[in-house]
Parts: sequence; structure tokens; C-alpha cells
Amino acid sequence: MVLRAVLGVLLIAGLFGPADSFGAPTVHRSPDAAPRCIGLTPPTSHSTAGRRPSSAGRRAARIPSAEERRLQMATSSASESSSTSEGKRERAPQLIFPGGGIFFYWQAGAVTHLRESGYDLSSVSMSGASAGALTATLAATGVDFLDATDLALQFAQEAGVWDRPLGLQGVWGSLIERWLDDLLPPDAHATANDGPGLQLLVTPVPSFGKTKVTDFRDRSDLIRANMASIHIPWFLDGKLTTRYRDAEHIDGSFLSKATDYVTEVRPKNVVRLDWTKDPAMSDKKLGDFVEALSKEGIWDLVERGKSYAALMEERGDFESLPRLS
Repeated sequence: MVLRAVLGVLLIAGLFGPADSFGAPTVHRSPDAAPRCIGLTPPTSHSTAGRRPSSAGRRAARIPSAEERRLQMATSSASESSSTSEGKRERAPQLIFPGGGIFFYWQAGAVTHLRESGYDLSSVSMSGASAGALTATLAATGVDFLDATDLALQFAQEAGVWDRPLGLQGVWGSLIERWLDDLLPPDAHATANDGPGLQLLVTPVPSFGKTKVTDFRDRSDLIRANMASIHIPWFLDGKLTTRYRDAEHIDGSFLSKATDYVTEVRPKNVVRLDWTKDPAMSDKKLGDFVEALSKEGIWDLVERGKSYAALMEERGDFESLPRLS
């Protein structure tokens, strides 16, 4: 009860980026634009039969590897290479993933809809904080979100999350770090660095400002950036802060503003995948951010995310996103 009260205060204070801080519109166009979560075995409807088994290095086939990107760039002239990279980042639309704890799975469903609908996410920049940092990272590096959910469920079952009096408290951090290490491709950091852009928000302590991490030294650095962005004080591993690049940090969505998520090179358009805008999620409360949902509850969040993304598509929210040819 004490932990829930503390988390409630932090949530109200803006630790997880309340929806009101992002404003009403889901799609923002720049002035110069032409115009507790890790669950059990999945239910039958989400059977792993016929799906790729969970293994290291999973990724969506439509996401080019870092080596493929380098080969493509090699075909261009040296005089064009640097300007092409910067121009790509400047022109690329941006997907923003606000924080939301367990509602990572809602975002996972939304991204799955985009991929299944033929959108070219390898040409879109990604920005996220807290659980949204996980979504942005997996989306940018081509990891399959259904496989990611399967693996999360497996790890949670092995850890006995539903049998522990404190549920995810104290073990969530190590589970997520191992999960990322298993999921991310060997060249994930290179893919993130060479693509249109991956930006993760972290909150250094004691300044409580915002640091945007956009270049990753290696795969381990990418994982540690995510761990810094998702660090809920005390809850993840019993520690107030986590160390990243020689500095202490807490959750990246703490006191975050809408502008914090936008890349330094202003994108052409910004599309925000925010679960709080989904009417079907109106029954969710602040404390639900860190609840250990059942397997059915987790898969339901994935399906709700897919359904709302389909609605966003119908009303034209994804018009700025490129499609696969």
C-alpha cells in the first residue's frame, strides 16, 4: 500500500508523462510541412504455433540491417553521403511513444498494426521515454512485437511473478534487461544510429532536466539507455537511481513535455501513439501502470492497441507515414 501511494504521487507529479502534458491533437504538422506487465503463456488465439520461436536477433523482415544500409550508402557518391544522412533525418516523419509502464503492450499492438498494414517504419524516426523507450527501440531495430510479448510472458512465468507477494517489485528491472539482451539484434545499435533516428529520453539526477540520447556507442549502451529511461525509483531493482554514462538517472518521462520528444532536427510530421487517447482505455487508473496483468490482460492490451491504430488510420492520422512500395 505504501509503494502504491508513493507511485501514485509520482504519477500525479508527472513521473510518467501524463497525457495532458502532450496537448490534444494526435498528429502535429510543422509550419513548413506541405500541407506490471510481463505476463504467462499466451491464450489460444495468440498461439505461438506457426510463429517464429523466441530467439536472439529477431526482427521484422522489412527492416534493413545496418550492413545492408551501409551497402546501400556505398552505392551513392561520397559527396552525397553525409548530406543524404542528415536530409533523411530532417525529412523523416516521427513516431512518439510516451511512457506508460504496462501499456507498452498497447503500443506494441499499435506498431504491429502499422507493420501489418504495410507502413515503412525503417523510414520513420522514433522517440520514446520510459516504457515508450522500449517501444521505440524495438520498432527502430525491427524486433517482432508478438515475439517480444511471448518472451516477456515466458520470463515472467519463470520468475514466478504471479506467486510473489510483491509481484514485479524488485525483479522487473532484471527481467527487462535480460529481455532486451535476448531480443535485440547483434547490430541493433548500428541500425539505430544509421537509420532516420532513435531518440530516448533519460532524466539525470539531481538536475531532473532532460537528456536526449540519440547516438549509441554499442549494443550494451543501447540497452543501458533503455534501462535508464525506464527506471522507476525503488520499484525496478530496489534502488532510487540507476547509473548510465557515469551519471545517476531516473525514469525518462519524469516531468516530460511534448517538446522533449521531438528530435533536434524538426521532423516533417509527428504522430503520437498515446494509449490515454484511446476511449477503450478510459477504465484504466494510475496504479494500473505497474500491475502484473494476467496473460489474457496483456494480450488484450495488444489487441486494443491494434484496434485503436486501425481507427487512427481510418481518420487519416498516418497519412504522413511512408508505405512499403
